[in-house]
Amino acid sequence: MSAARPTIRRKLRNYRRRAARRWHFHRSSRGGFVEWNRDYRRTLLLVSSARSGSTWLSDILEESLRCRMIFEPLRRDKVPLAQNVPWGMYSDPSQPDPELDAVLRRMLSGRVRNRWSDKFNRYRLTRRRLVKEVRATNLLPRIVENFPDMPIVYLLRHPIPTAWSAAKLHWLPYLKEFFRQPQLMEGPMAPMQGAIDDTMADKDLFQRHVLRWCLENYIPVNHLATGSVHVVFYEDIVQDPDKELDRLRAYLGRFPGHLWTMPPQRPAAVDLPSRANYRETPLLPVEQRLGSWRDEVPEDRIRFALDLVTRFGLDRIYDLDVRPRVGVDDVLLGP
Repeated sequence: MSAARPTIRRKLRNYRRRAARRWHFHRSSRGGFVEWNRDYRRTLLLVSSARSGSTWLSDILEESLRCRMIFEPLRRDKVPLAQNVPWGMYSDPSQPDPELDAVLRRMLSGRVRNRWSDKFNRYRLTRRRLVKEVRATNLLPRIVENFPDMPIVYLLRHPIPTAWSAAKLHWLPYLKEFFRQPQLMEGPMAPMQGAIDDTMADKDLFQRHVLRWCLENYIPVNHLATGSVHVVFYEDIVQDPDKELDRLRAYLGRFPGHLWTMPPQRPAAVDLPSRANYRETPLLPVEQRLGSWRDEVPEDRIRFALDLVTRFGLDRIYDLDVRPRVGVDDVLLGP
């Protein structure tokens, strides 16, 4: 018995050390949390362009699913894990890229703790997570290929109000991060070079944000197959949130082994501004939320923006109407 006691003590000491690491109190305003599962299939990935309503939708999903919220972990100036991942990064899913895959695996398995990415997390004990990201649209083909059986929501919003909102906040479009990627610009974006050059000749910030929206959505729309991700229109959520939550509940029902259930009651976050409401605007009526840009954006800029969207072939989804032209099942054109 005396020989066994040191082994027992050592095992108990190691267990306590592991438990202490799990209970590591993260230095964020939300305090510490424990995550009991590192299976990437326990992640719900929400991807969109910036200013598309993704934080509002993530607020709704976090409340509904009571999961850990990982906010934009690919912001490389805030999260060391993503320091080598540029905005809008594209990687051919048929080609090996072990360094990028390692970053994605850590992100999707929840192995990232950071003051920035954890700032909106409200739950201390979780078995699943929501990753919300606005820089990963061009990575969706690779993520779908390499991380099967993981629920993915792809959110779209009309490019004009999306770009107008970003321009009013004086946000930079970070277009150079796209242009410095030979695999992107000499690959899927090569046919779009003329449209890109014409837009870059204009110094207008709004037009450049429209260009970024095109650069972010051209690849997922044309390279993802219908059913590979769950497509959601921001306009549909605003118009009928209960219907869209029912659709999302049905989609997550395909993953019963991973505890993806949503309560039938309406989340309070549906009727609240998002936590990324940087301009502190009130929650407007539906028609104003969807169509106020028609009165705010000058007509010449609207025409320029729609011409650019047309040159990318994305006008079949959005045109001068405030609502999308197609249904969610007709968005994706990939094989």
